[in-house]
Amino acid sequence: MKVVMLFGSLSGILISIPCGVFLSCHWEPCGLCNRPLRCWVLVHCLLQVLQAPVRLIFFTQLCHVQRQNGDIQECVRMLTLSQAWKASKTVSIVTYGWFILGVVWLLNSTHCNPCPGVYHLSLAAILTAMLRLLVTLGVFYHSFPPRPQEEPQPSTKPRGASQDMIDFMPLVEFGPHSRADVLESSCAVCLSEFEWGDVLRRLPCGHHFHSPCIDRWLRRNKVCPLCLQDIEEPPLLKGRLQLAKTKTA
Repeated sequence: MKVVMLFGSLSGILISIPCGVFLSCHWEPCGLCNRPLRCWVLVHCLLQVLQAPVRLIFFTQLCHVQRQNGDIQECVRMLTLSQAWKASKTVSIVTYGWFILGVVWLLNSTHCNPCPGVYHLSLAAILTAMLRLLVTLGVFYHSFPPRPQEEPQPSTKPRGASQDMIDFMPLVEFGPHSRADVLESSCAVCLSEFEWGDVLRRLPCGHHFHSPCIDRWLRRNKVCPLCLQDIEEPPLLKGRLQLAKTKTA
């Protein structure tokens, strides 16, 4: 994560410097081309520069928490809940759309005699963006290498949990009073952000999900969607359920 944040911010700044110098010297001649590549390069650089501060802050905060032996998970959660990070995500979505538009313009552009360098500059910006994506994927696969192949085990159909077991797990209303106990900001089943008033169900592993979403999941497969822990693994939970049934009877 640190490598991706540092590389993304520095590469965005470094590619913007030569582009800015070129456009400042050849802005008028580039306007005579059959595609507005000069505008695409300018906006592309501005979008990269806008994302750089948030990525650098993310990088420095991670380094600080790591030096202090702090809670990395809590640090990431707080950073991703900030307004600056949400704004950066919006800028990233706009950047992807602008990138696709630039590729289309570049493929349909012809040689520009008044400013031949703008074509090569646009191509370099696009290749740099693709290189950044490849580096990100490379770092991801390096950090999470594939597990060695094991002997195939006989497949078993996932067994769902009973409704009594599901109902025994506590419900939590998402709000200011419970925000500190809920580490997640969204439901991993429906991929929707938690909102105030949502009813969440807490699994024995400590993860939270929308109650309707996780209930449907557990009826088919009684494991947590995030950590794959069986909800019946803690013997204490199953024992308490049996005790509760006995008292009810």
